[in-house]
Amino acid sequence: MKKLILFFAALFLLTSCSFDEDNPQFHVAFVPVVGVEMPEYFVHGENYEIKVKYQRPTDCYFYDGFHYEEKNNALVIAVQTLVIEDSNCASLDGVEPEEASFTFACSPTYGGSSYLFKFYTGKNEDGTNSYMEVEVPIAQ
Repeated sequence: MKKLILFFAALFLLTSCSFDEDNPQFHVAFVPVVGVEMPEYFVHGENYEIKVKYQRPTDCYFYDGFHYEEKNNALVIAVQTLVIEDSNCASLDGVEPEEASFTFACSPTYGGSSYLFKFYTGKNEDGTNSYMEVEVPIAQ
């Protein structure tokens, strides 16, 4: 009987321990866009693949898609990453930028003649967001 009680006590202690050390902690971050491939113009009703080059600062950043905000003809786009909080991250300075793409459907509902894409390029020296702006006309 004592062995059974000791077994359950040990089992309780093992299962009540925290395993947070084994579960990686992470947060979401945007990384700078360093280049884009855009068409010269859009045709209403057509789809376009937009290629985006971005730079990860360390190997603890993992691509997680795009973040979009749209207002009328302006689209703010950022490359979203998941960042593993680890002190053993290796710098990726000098490594070629990576590429991801998304499909853009040209279906202007606002009645404008172009789209303004604002790609997040990081923070400037004032600490405010900076953008690479690309305006693409819509063919008539």
